Amino acid sequence: MFDCILIHYGELGLKGLNRPFFEKKLIENIGKALKNVEYQKIRKVQGRIILELNEKSNVEKIEESLKKIFGIAWFAPCKTTEASSIDKIKELVRKNFPIAAGTKARVSTNRADKTLPYTSMEVNRELGAYLVKQFKAKISLGEPETTIFVEIVEGKAYVFDRKIKGLYGLPSGVSGKVLHLLSGGIDSPVAAWLLMKRGCEVDFLHFHAFERFNEAKLAKILDLAKVLTQYSLKARVFFVPFYPFEAEAVEAPSRYRLVLFRRFMVKVAEEIARKHGINALGSGENLAQVSSQTLENMAVISKATTIPILRPLLTYEKNEIVQLAKQIGTFEISVRPYKDCCSIFMAKHPTTKANLEIVESIERRLNLKDAIRECHEEIEIISLE
Repeated sequence: MFDCILIHYGELGLKGLNRPFFEKKLIENIGKALKNVEYQKIRKVQGRIILELNEKSNVEKIEESLKKIFGIAWFAPCKTTEASSIDKIKELVRKNFPIAAGTKARVSTNRADKTLPYTSMEVNRELGAYLVKQFKAKISLGEPETTIFVEIVEGKAYVFDRKIKGLYGLPSGVSGKVLHLLSGGIDSPVAAWLLMKRGCEVDFLHFHAFERFNEAKLAKILDLAKVLTQYSLKARVFFVPFYPFEAEAVEAPSRYRLVLFRRFMVKVAEEIARKHGINALGSGENLAQVSSQTLENMAVISKATTIPILRPLLTYEKNEIVQLAKQIGTFEISVRPYKDCCSIFMAKHPTTKANLEIVESIERRLNLKDAIRECHEEIEIISLE
């Protein structure tokens, strides 16, 4: 039925001189997301993107893909006609968008092409009167049951009766690269998704409790990464064993082990990030959600690296995180049984106000350089697309 999909973006339109870069990246991402779906072509026109369809296009599959692309405000499957006269628009509506008698309806027109001999209000009035005459609809501007939308761009009228909400945000890849510390819990995947929403290209680093990489035992982490890659379009997952640190941690006071481990993770992550040209680290830490996630502890952890650690969940409540996890499709995976490394080091009374001097003095007594080197020797990398 439809011959194209009209795509609107939000924040991209405010980017000034950088706007063409953001638009180009969004079009590129749409093409990647639809690589296995039939369509005619993608083009940009007057602050919009038009995805032209063909007879083999599966509109439902395309819609599901577009719902997961950051940067899209909304989109709509459309029928198009020449906009040289309002009569052509009326005829298109008659054939393709019939309305049941007595339905409360309205018309909403957006005229980007100012060269045509009528205004948006004139289209609304004439087409509204036509709906009443042709379908016996009732015009209701305040509480319509259906709306006929008309967008007039470059001599064409794009007509549709529903808008499908997108994810907003920025296209993946416009804000630099982040190496995200991915755990098997609820918070970490949501934090990664929020980084993607701000245009970050996100790779993942997971510390596992096995002596060697085992894909079957790490299926939960791979499943989380695969769900998230639907939004980022590509990602690498770095798997690192934590036993080199565990061997050293037996010498450390139990109440400091979790902070020490998180600093260790950050140090390993920093080396991977620098080697792969990654700009920042990401974490699912949330302020005061658990006793170990305090400002003092986060400050001490951040001192372990010279590159930024981004913590997008810092101010979120748990119920907000859970709702997001359900929305993006990671919740059911996150609640599957799995032994995270951090839980192994969770003491009954972990320090809540770590002191940097004390932590560094403990680290000097441990052989962490060799542990970090051993971790790097055991890295396994899985690429996803």
